[in-house]
Amino acid sequence: MKNRIVLFGLVLTLFLGCKENSKLTESVDEEKIAQTSKVDSESKPDVFYQYSIWFAFVNRVFDGDLKVSELKTKGDIGLGSFDYLDGELVMLDGVPYRIRENGEITIGQDEDEIVYSDATFFNKDGSFQVQGPIDYASFQKRLNTEMESEHYFYAYRVPVKLDYIKLGGVPKVEKPFTDGLDVLLPIRPVFEAENISGTLVGFYCPEYIGNINAFGHHFHFISDDRKWGGHVMEFKTKYDIEVPWDQKTSYAFDLPKNESFENVKLDSEFQYN
Repeated sequence: MKNRIVLFGLVLTLFLGCKENSKLTESVDEEKIAQTSKVDSESKPDVFYQYSIWFAFVNRVFDGDLKVSELKTKGDIGLGSFDYLDGELVMLDGVPYRIRENGEITIGQDEDEIVYSDATFFNKDGSFQVQGPIDYASFQKRLNTEMESEHYFYAYRVPVKLDYIKLGGVPKVEKPFTDGLDVLLPIRPVFEAENISGTLVGFYCPEYIGNINAFGHHFHFISDDRKWGGHVMEFKTKYDIEVPWDQKTSYAFDLPKNESFENVKLDSEFQYN
């Protein structure tokens, strides 16, 4: 009888020990998950990031040294232009699409370089609905009325279904760069499409940003089938648009480290959106 009691005690001790170990393992695993989530969250700063400055871009600084691999660490949405204006940039879900002047759309490779870009990790702060029918000019005016304050920065990632859209590309240039954006944009390639769905990726900069960035709202578009993209010039739709927005109160930018930027004469001003 005594032996049975001793044996039962040993079994009970082992069982309780295993249970405690199991709890400890679960606790450690939860802690690891929490730590991993914290690291992932901290690795995606809530910052409006910009490479180069608008004043330099306007004044023919068309060769950059920001690699696509680096841009992808700055955000999961973005817009801008590739080196030598060899394609408009639309980044969506971390994928950097390049829309060349002939309309060809490819994915930018990690070693490709970018001359100018805005980017951020999109963290939805809210949304509102814009009722159709509406055109692009009216859409931008509605955005202005919905902002909490015109003194903050905003990022947008807007799914749309459109009756018509007009998109602009950029003409590739070669050194020596003789023409600025004031000459190149009026002769830019234009793409038009009807009955199309896709995503508007855009940013708003306050007027006080001056020549660092372009003031106001600026949008690029990429279609769901990845066959159409570029800078938004016009659109029309009879459908309602749900507009998710992300307010940004932190702003950071990097400058090109090359001779073009070091020696540029910042004497021309040009604004557009």
